[in-house]
Order: sequence, then structure tokens, then C-alpha cells
Amino acid sequence: MSAKKIYKFDIEAQDIDFRRRVSLRSLTNMVLIAAGKNADENGFGLLELQTEHYTWVLSRLVVDMERIPTEQDTLSVETWIEHVGTAFTTRNFRLRDGSGTVIGHAKSSWAIIDMRTRRSVRLDTIPSMQEFVVHESIPVDEPARIANVEGEVANSFTVKYSDIDVNTHTNSLNYVQWVSDCFSLDFYRTHYIRRFEINFLKEITFGDSGEVYRQQTEPNDYIFQIETKEKGAACRARILFEDAPK
Repeated sequence: MSAKKIYKFDIEAQDIDFRRRVSLRSLTNMVLIAAGKNADENGFGLLELQTEHYTWVLSRLVVDMERIPTEQDTLSVETWIEHVGTAFTTRNFRLRDGSGTVIGHAKSSWAIIDMRTRRSVRLDTIPSMQEFVVHESIPVDEPARIANVEGEVANSFTVKYSDIDVNTHTNSLNYVQWVSDCFSLDFYRTHYIRRFEINFLKEITFGDSGEVYRQQTEPNDYIFQIETKEKGAACRARILFEDAPK
């Protein structure tokens, strides 16, 4: 067992978009896979928690990239727990390309809920987590609260079978995809993602339908709100782009 661990990912065809760069959904997936594997190896992973009818839920995530990997790259994700509070734990990530150069960082906030009541569980019920805390920060602030969005409808969705994960709610990657799909191919030809933030507010479950609202706050800076007809605002997100080289 190790408090800090590095997980390596080969960039596969399904991970890249039409520009041959890793999609935001795939990049987020690699970060979350690293988190899950590290929790499993340290004894408080998803399957272990489910024996007590508990489960991990992602509350907030921020991913800050100097460069998005391409199909020629491999990606190494180093991860560790920086802090364990009463209700939330903070997990850090350092991302490197195949040459070992740091190309990005991520920081996430997680909670544990009781699957029977859907209410949060105090993290001191898993005292072993404290053994794996590493007091090492990264140059990314804690995931911040994203303000209410007043914008235009840029996407819509209905939750179906393939959107549902083991927690019987919508997989977090679907939220990433709904937000990513708010832009055209022409936009993506001239813009790269520099930073992505997401706040999860409410569970979205099977049969829910809704819309994604998009608001531009600054040049290349957009915030989003995912709303369902049944539950109102369920998620907010932000993407900061940079112009692609000419």
C-alpha cells in the first residue's frame, strides 16, 4: 500500500477526439480511474464501502492543464489524499506526459453517502483514511463554488440505461459530456481546453430529462448549469479555453 501512487494510461483511439487530442470526458475518466484504484488499493474503495451500504460520490473537481495529451502520448496520473475532514476529503492529482513533463493538475472533493438513505456519512467512520494523508499541495486552488448561470440552452438530455452507474444515478462522465457538447466542431478547431471545473449539486437518475444552460462570462470563459425538469439545478460547471495556435 502506498499513500501516493502513479497510474499510467496509454492513449487509445476511443480516448481522442477529431483533433487527435484526448477528449475532456476521457481525461476526466483517467483522473477518476486513478482515484478509484488508489482508494481500492488502500482499503476504502467503492466495493469495500458497498459492503456497508456506503458509496463514494464526487462533489467537486477542477482540472487545470498546460497541455492536452494527444494520441502519441501516454499519461501518468499521480494521486494522493491531502485532507480528510468531517464530511469531505480532498484528493490531488499530478498529470505527466510520456517524457515525464508535468502537463496538468487536478483537485477533487469527495463525500461518502449511505446508499439506503442517500445521506452523507461522517468520514471518521473510516479512520484508516488518515493513514494515507499526504500534506502536499498542488498549484490549484480548492474546487470553488460556481455561481448560478443565466444563459441560453445549449444542449438537452434524457437519462437512459447506459447513463446509470453502480450508484444507480447518472455517471459523472455524462455531465462532462453534456457540457462538452455545448460547442460546435468549428469552435473546437480554434480552441483548446485550459481548465475545467464542476460542482455536483443533486443526483440525476433514470428517466430524468433536462437542459444545459451556457453563459459566457469573459472571452473564452464559460459557465454551465445542468437542470432537470424534476429537480431544478443539479450541476454547475466551468470551462476556460485558450485560442489554438494559428
